[in-house]
Amino acid sequence: MLRKTTITVITVVLAVLAGCQSHAQNKKAAKERWAKTSAQIKLGLAQQEYDNGRIKDAAKTIRECISADPAMPAARLLSGKLLLTEENLEDAAKEFELAVELDEKLDEGWYWLGVTAQEQGRIEQAGLYYHKALTLKHTNVDYILAVAEIYAAQEEFEQAVRLLEEKIKAMPKEVSLKVAAADLMHRCGRNEQAVELYKRAMLMTSDNSYIAEALGYCYVFNGKWSEAAEIFNGLIERCEDKRMKRLYLQVTALCSMNSAQYDRAVDCYSKLSVEERDNAEIWVKMGQAMLGAGMTDRAFRCGQKAFALRPGYGDATALIGCAQYAEGDYAAAAKSFEKIGSDKKNRGLSWLMRARCYEHLGEISKAERAYKKALEINPDSELGDFLAKDKDVRNW
Repeated sequence: MLRKTTITVITVVLAVLAGCQSHAQNKKAAKERWAKTSAQIKLGLAQQEYDNGRIKDAAKTIRECISADPAMPAARLLSGKLLLTEENLEDAAKEFELAVELDEKLDEGWYWLGVTAQEQGRIEQAGLYYHKALTLKHTNVDYILAVAEIYAAQEEFEQAVRLLEEKIKAMPKEVSLKVAAADLMHRCGRNEQAVELYKRAMLMTSDNSYIAEALGYCYVFNGKWSEAAEIFNGLIERCEDKRMKRLYLQVTALCSMNSAQYDRAVDCYSKLSVEERDNAEIWVKMGQAMLGAGMTDRAFRCGQKAFALRPGYGDATALIGCAQYAEGDYAAAAKSFEKIGSDKKNRGLSWLMRARCYEHLGEISKAERAYKKALEINPDSELGDFLAKDKDVRNW
């Protein structure tokens, strides 16, 4: 009877102990499940904080997330991105490395490893990481552009162009690829191809100010001043940033002058002068545009205004002289040009215009000496060909 009782007690104790152990295991498993669930919730919250620019809050939340589940690749990835915002490249790289160790197919982890390596100046290694990311997700535009940029940084321009052209064929509606290819063509000096790509990209999006600006500068480098003027003039109308608007006005004015669209140039300089009334250079440029447009009287007044703002300003005196010459006041013009005979920038113009004034005034010997002096100062001008053929300057 005692033996049976003892066995019964032992059996009951073992059953109780087994139940306790099972309960403890269930409790531990539940705790682990909650930790993982909590980590997922915290990861979502941290990502939202990061996206909204709340970097400190995101950093605090992601630390709590990693504490709950240290082996979550996405958490390590976000932790690395947050460290990058602090320019902590070494620790960021460690987080990205851990992320891809935990999940070697995490394409974004490889991409950000590339970003970190590139920031550290390890271009070749960055290229390997970017290629890995692109292999895992071959349609990701960021990865494509990153690989192309590495090719360009290594001066492997043809490979970069081939990659972009291949991806453009595969994804013809992707505007950013066309823009990147156009940028690359421009950097390679293939401006005509760049222009075509920019034009195609502009047709595909309404938000095209950047593309339009790039296209405008391509036209400038190609010497297509009229087309460039049209582009930048359109940018003026859409631009709300005052600093950029001034820049577009200046570029439009320059392009308009070079394409003999003087009225448009006058309009641009007039708008610039509203906020820069004390800028003598603006008044001179406006006066030059007015000369081209045949507004000689207004050009003369612009020259006077510029000279009043900056006494002794050679460009202002040259403008005054040109306006007087255009009005047929050759004696006054000659005197104006005589004043800038020693001005380094304008002395060639000074002697040439004095020669023309003297000739109109019938002072032929003085005109001949002035022409020869102009030729000495600028022997590469068309004046040299003229004098080589005919010593008689009266026919100039």
